[in-house]
Amino acid sequence: MDSGAVSALATTYILSLISLITLNTSFNPLRITLVFMLALLNIMSLTRVHLRLISRPRFIDYVLLMINILPYSYLLYTGYDLMWIIPSLIFLLIFIIEAIRGKGRSTVANITGTVLMASVYLPWYIMMGGLIHPTILYISTVWLAYHAFSSTYVEGKLPFRSIKPWVSSVVWSASLVPVTYLVVNYLNLNIYYFIPLIEPTIRAIHALWESKLNTSEVRLRIRRIGWGSLIESIILMLLLLLIPLLTR
Repeated sequence: MDSGAVSALATTYILSLISLITLNTSFNPLRITLVFMLALLNIMSLTRVHLRLISRPRFIDYVLLMINILPYSYLLYTGYDLMWIIPSLIFLLIFIIEAIRGKGRSTVANITGTVLMASVYLPWYIMMGGLIHPTILYISTVWLAYHAFSSTYVEGKLPFRSIKPWVSSVVWSASLVPVTYLVVNYLNLNIYYFIPLIEPTIRAIHALWESKLNTSEVRLRIRRIGWGSLIESIILMLLLLLIPLLTR
């Protein structure tokens, strides 16, 4: 089982559920239960299928992938604009194409796979009956931006990848554009919305001068970076969840 994928999906589900509770006045227990079952299916099944898709995929693996994906077709009947799930569809398509081409372990596949798991925040939130408003779009955008930045950073540190660590800084800088637009135009330029951006921005600046890892230290250092990224994502999640309380 891909432990990184498990943690990404688990934290994304927690973020989505608590966002629903804190930002909506009513809840549908049936919807919440069904989405929990879907999230559990993804965590227990999709994370295993993911490992096989990037190594030696079998026909049954693609069947299991479709079983995990098909429940999301419900979003087509919720009345929400399709644009809210376009990011997830794009990342899914890129990942599947890379897997079919036999490049499931490529930089592109690893990054899009990670961001794909973070992108289910919005679909899960909608499927549980949550209403779309600027704060939700802000949380979703920051969450996606962080995972894109973090996964690009890890790929950039690997000595056998052509991508450099500073590319992650470019990814984060580009992500700040839509985030800043949301804060300035729809969130009253509230200073609280900039707090979750501080730590990733500092790390992105630092990455501009970082070099790749030495081959001899890759395994140990990547493990440390992975644990560090998990801790940082949990801290980011907590900060994002505090914002609705601070801005009431």
